[in-house]
Amino acid sequence: MGKETTAFDYEKERAKFTWDILEDYNFVDTIRKWAMDRTKLMAITEHPDGKVEKAAYWEVWDNAMRIGNILRESGIHKGDRVFVILPRGLDVYAASTGIWAVGGVVVPGTIMLRRADIEYRILDAGVKALITGDSEVADEVDAIRDKIPIHNLFFLGERKGWRNIREESNLASRKLELEDIKKDDTLAFTYTSGTTGAPKGVVHAHSLMYCFDRLNRYYWWNTQPDELCWATTEPGWAKWYWAPFGAILNGGATNFHYTGRFNSEKWFELLDKWRINKACMTATELRAMATLDDANKRYDLSDLKVILTAGEPCTPGVIRFFDEKFGIKVREGYGQTETCVVACTMPGMEIKPGSMGKFTPGVEGAIVNPETGERVKAGEKGVIAVVKNHPMLFKGYYNKPQKTAECFVGDWYLTGDLAMMDEAGYIWFDSRADDICKSSGYRIGPFEVESAVNSHKAVLECAMVPSPDLFRGEIVKVFAVLKEGYEPSDELIKDIQQHVKKMTAPYKYPRAIEFVKELPKTISGKIKRRELRMMEFEKKKDVIERLKEKGLWER
Repeated sequence: MGKETTAFDYEKERAKFTWDILEDYNFVDTIRKWAMDRTKLMAITEHPDGKVEKAAYWEVWDNAMRIGNILRESGIHKGDRVFVILPRGLDVYAASTGIWAVGGVVVPGTIMLRRADIEYRILDAGVKALITGDSEVADEVDAIRDKIPIHNLFFLGERKGWRNIREESNLASRKLELEDIKKDDTLAFTYTSGTTGAPKGVVHAHSLMYCFDRLNRYYWWNTQPDELCWATTEPGWAKWYWAPFGAILNGGATNFHYTGRFNSEKWFELLDKWRINKACMTATELRAMATLDDANKRYDLSDLKVILTAGEPCTPGVIRFFDEKFGIKVREGYGQTETCVVACTMPGMEIKPGSMGKFTPGVEGAIVNPETGERVKAGEKGVIAVVKNHPMLFKGYYNKPQKTAECFVGDWYLTGDLAMMDEAGYIWFDSRADDICKSSGYRIGPFEVESAVNSHKAVLECAMVPSPDLFRGEIVKVFAVLKEGYEPSDELIKDIQQHVKKMTAPYKYPRAIEFVKELPKTISGKIKRRELRMMEFEKKKDVIERLKEKGLWER
């Protein structure tokens, strides 16, 4: 199928864009529309043992109607929350659609959740039913049965004390009277990863899926109905709504899933084997894949039109690797659990390595001073913001009005991400506001440091954090994972430091480097710098106390 052929005129698209969400819009109608074509494939799933499962849109729709009948007969009605803890694959489509069909609200969760996580979400969201097919998850639920007020526990198969939803589906009717759903009716409570306190239930309405169609599907992915698309995310994260649901199902395309663990060679093998047309992968995955210098000689990716990435900035070296080796563009997108794609590099736009692109057409955004809400000048750092009451924005954090209010200043929703916009309108991510290192009067963000360290031949990936220091207040510290064949040493630390001094301003070089086997990450593969930062602060608590005594500790 070749490479991308669409090329958008950015200014023209921004000028002509209008929002026209119908009052009775809902995502169930979108899935039903595609299900009317009995030839259209919704999803393909490959398992590590080689087993492959496929399902057409109409098959998933029929199963969803059966599940909807089961839920309604079990007392699940409009507005009721249903916890869905399912892996990548066909079941999550049918379960989610069945819940929405009766007006229910999906509370997605990763299969990595354990009892404390599950209990918190059930109690916080007021969950009335839970669906899983994972034995470990079910074990965790069984361990807290006396703490959770749920009677409707569904398992994909036979399990003592649980209802067998597969068996019940075989007996249920395929005919379901759909609930009357409007654009403002609640679609999902998607919980944040909880890296800055207790997880918050991000409330979104069905109108979010319309926004995903207009922005994610059209401008970023540019999904076509005949394409096979692979987003490596999993159903417990908001990106599942961004991609498999938002960008792929909205476009009537086909989702591909692999249920095994990440491996660079396997990812290339699957792209080649299945002739994937569009892929969306994390920067972490792409960095690892870019270490295979001869991949272009062993794998045919001629059907892959583009690679999309979001969650954290993709370093220039990775973008060059896929362009030079395969002629494939890597286009970035940016957004949050609370939004859809706020900014992106659209088809046809110049790709500036290290930049997320420009504000997406249809998005009124700005880089603002977080204290005043005033726009900052081009070239100055501020917080990425979206105008208040924008259709894409979440409806609030469930039962947390104060936390919701803290996100808004003046006319803006503040993302909490620091960035700079250049004269051409391209946005350059800097860091989360609390990731900044304030050293000897300099404010140093992680991206430039990490990009320089990652470009060293021995480094696979790294994360920068501020480390307390008596003389400078803070110094730049880097946690680094080495590539195979390299061993930690003082000599290697010095070599990396010298390398960084040549790549960027000398004051940014890491004065401390710690080698680790792996970096802590969210389920989406995003590095949890806060976890590393708190660990470092704990190790340096004596230094922090002395700085506090001198009035030099501001955090």
